[in-house]
Amino acid sequence: MSAAFDTINRETLLKILEDIVNEDEHRIIRFLLSNTIIDTKIIGATEKKPFFSNVGTLQGDSLSPVLFTIYLEHALKEVRPVLPEPSTPLKKVLPREIAYAEDVVVGKVLEKYNLEVNIDKTEFTNLSRGETNWQTTKKVGTLIEDQKDIERRKQLSSAALVKLKNVWLKGDKITKNTKLKLYKALVKSVLTYNCGTWALTQLDAH
Repeated sequence: MSAAFDTINRETLLKILEDIVNEDEHRIIRFLLSNTIIDTKIIGATEKKPFFSNVGTLQGDSLSPVLFTIYLEHALKEVRPVLPEPSTPLKKVLPREIAYAEDVVVGKVLEKYNLEVNIDKTEFTNLSRGETNWQTTKKVGTLIEDQKDIERRKQLSSAALVKLKNVWLKGDKITKNTKLKLYKALVKSVLTYNCGTWALTQLDAH
């Protein structure tokens, strides 16, 4: 989807959530999404002008992906009844929403929810025992094949560790506590990114 988190209609989302979460949870989510102030940083500008935003969910917030998934699924429930029947063998094996991503009717339904399919970023990956190309396919920054993704994460985190070599060498100026915080925020987070998707063996876990 194009700019997915940024285009969510908050009132529509809150209406959808009424049938999913309890009253207290709904009130908390409404509070989190209200009075959002965006502060922009423009290179060369001497004056900043923060502004209010009443659309989208907060970038970087751990709740945002969950809210977007709920929002998108609700939209897709409305899309599915209007999809035509598959007419080619390829479309029979694809999820119908993807197979007809360019369909005009589908586009009009999604438009109601401020959602737009980004065709340029839509990929088709064939997951097959006889194919190996899928192992290096990235989804949301994570390789589908666990072993390759683990190795890649090790390399990226090692590079992040090296970049902070000056921090580790200045032992007399930076406290151990600060070093640990920097390690967890800038190195460990790189290593464990999306690790919840891994199916680890005991050997991998150690």
